[in-house]
Amino acid sequence: METAAESPSGASMRALSLRALSRRARAEPRRAVVIAIALLKGFLYRAYYRVRGIRFRAGRNFRVYGRLSIRGPGEVIFGDNVAVFGPTTPWTYTREARIVVGDNVNLEARFGCVREIVIGRDSLIGRCNIIDTDFHSTRADRRSPNAPIRVAPVHIGTNTWIGHNAGILPGTRIGDNSVVSFGAVCAREYPPNVIIAGNPAKVAGKIPGAEDDPASAGTS
Repeated sequence: METAAESPSGASMRALSLRALSRRARAEPRRAVVIAIALLKGFLYRAYYRVRGIRFRAGRNFRVYGRLSIRGPGEVIFGDNVAVFGPTTPWTYTREARIVVGDNVNLEARFGCVREIVIGRDSLIGRCNIIDTDFHSTRADRRSPNAPIRVAPVHIGTNTWIGHNAGILPGTRIGDNSVVSFGAVCAREYPPNVIIAGNPAKVAGKIPGAEDDPASAGTS
């Protein structure tokens, strides 16, 4: 059994981590500079939105390679190791709205949130649109103040991949490990471990290595 004297302290672990980072920086200096700039931008964005009173927080190693625009009265929460690529706009429209992005997510998306949008950890989110409201009624009397507007939470599972130009509409639930293909328009619940394609989006097949059988889950 390892004794307390033999256990590495937090300080020694951090020193090892710093040495590893230093070796990597010497091996790939250009990449190290790009990452350093992204980390600095992440720090500045956090500070900027805090000063403005925007309800935004992000975990460790928050990196911004593109542009981040946060608007609205709701809450935006990013986990650890979130990286923002391209224009990303987590916009909320009510005080109760919540956009939650898990750890280790690469993000490049436009959001419109009235209630809740949740993205699981380890996901790759391409340049897509994710909304939990239609914003306008689909009824013929949509200009009437009494016309109902659909609002339904959106949940995207862990380790998902959402392709460019996809549309994730109110009430959508994407299962863990699934892939949403380029241009797909999703508007319902989809199982884990599948490829989702089309407009309206349907299950096109399993992802390689998946064990679940999605044959009965919306292929028609």
